[in-house]
This record gives sequence, C-alpha cells and structure tokens, in this order.
Amino acid sequence: MIRHFDADLEEEPPATVLGLITLSTDTVTEPELARMTPSGKIVVAATRIKTENPMTIEHLGAHGDGIAFAATLFDPQGAVRVYMYACTSGSAIASQESLEEKLRSAVPGARLTSPMTGALAAFETLGVRRLAMLTPYPDDVTAAVRGCIEASGREIASAGSFHVEQDYDVIRISPDRIVAVMCELNVPDAEACFIPCTGFRTATIIEELEHRLRKPVITAHQAMIWHALRLAGYREPIAGFGRLMSCSLPLSGSAEPAVTTAPG
Repeated sequence: MIRHFDADLEEEPPATVLGLITLSTDTVTEPELARMTPSGKIVVAATRIKTENPMTIEHLGAHGDGIAFAATLFDPQGAVRVYMYACTSGSAIASQESLEEKLRSAVPGARLTSPMTGALAAFETLGVRRLAMLTPYPDDVTAAVRGCIEASGREIASAGSFHVEQDYDVIRISPDRIVAVMCELNVPDAEACFIPCTGFRTATIIEELEHRLRKPVITAHQAMIWHALRLAGYREPIAGFGRLMSCSLPLSGSAEPAVTTAPG
C-alpha cells in the first residue's frame, strides 16, 4: 500500500525562471551566465534554436521564427515571462520590435532581451557615447553590429575583429587573447569597451580589463543577463563582473528602456 500525503504547494515558485534561447552551436553561454546569476533566486532554463554556418547576415537574420518556437517549449505557458535570445549579431541584424512581435505571437505578454538590447540599455545607464569594440566576426557582420550601435547615437572610436567565419570556432579564442587585443584597441577617447558575441568567454576577464583600462567593460553575456534580471524585477548589485553588474539602479526611469536594435 502506498500512503498519500497533501503536497502543501507553495503559492509562488522558489525562484524566478529566465528562459534562455541559445544557438545550436553554443556551449559557452550557459556556464558564463551561471557565473553571474544570483544563486537560489534566479534560475536560467535553456533551450536551443538551429543556426547555420558560416556566420552571414542571411543566416543570422533567420533566427526569428526559431525564437518563437523555442519559447513554446517551456511549460506550462506563462511560467517564463522573460526570455534571452543569446546572439549579439542576430539581435543587431533583426530589430527588437520584430523579435518581440514573433515571441509574443507564441507567448503573449512575454518580454525579450538579447546581448545587443542589453548592451544598448547598458550604454544608456552608464552614460557611454564612444566605444572601443572587439568582435570575432567577418567584416560584414561586424559592420552590422557597428551600424546598430551608431544608429543609437553612439560612436565607435576603435574597432577590431578576429575575423572568424564559423561561430563554433569563436569559443576556441582564449580569454587571455581577448584581453591582449582589447588592450591594444583601447583608445583614450573611448569611454567604455564593448566585447560582443556569446561565443566569447569573458566572465573571468571583465574585472581584469576594467582594472587595466580604467573604464567600463560591457560584454555580451554580462549585458544580456543584467538586462534580463532587471526586466524580471531583480535590482540587487552583483559583484565580480564589472561596473555594470554592480549597478543596482533601475534602468533610466523604467524597467525597460526604449531601444531599437536595427531596422526591419
């Protein structure tokens, strides 16, 4: 005989769940976000969308429909209210509005952020107008990211790239190499440094770079999780991952600033 007991279900779940939609080639984002996520209060639950190589504007711009489908894989519907699309270049090529429209067609009322959306919000919060930027991308993809930033009224004071065409090769670029090149790209009139791409391993080098460069360093994973936490209502500072994550203030007057990533 099996005895039955009342479960006494709690009214609220024990932690807020953030839905992570990452790429089929991505083995970096989950451990990077785990480092920066407050334990016991926030859970990052991941699913994937198919991406194609090489990295081209066409391939990266095709993620939108995959985002909507991936969001439906979280059950029950409504358990996840904030989603993260973990692709900087894709979120620079497709507009925030178009991606949100597709997401909400599948999950009404859901909120979406991404590395590019988070970065633009971070630039605004930190008062940054001129940036030094290091990407791993081919030139046309780097140009798309640059164009997105410049469309927001900011300037790229210095830019460089590793010019990698296969996104699964980006994870093989060592953090030490990223530090060395970012230091070389840094110029005096850059107010901050931006390191896009969720293939880069940067969580362990943000503080080192900020110490060496004496200015804020914004990275893809850091900006995305920072923005997602604030969309979910989490406002506490998180130490060890740069000035941005130590910022406990709400975003420029509201929980979600008006940011447009790209036309389309």
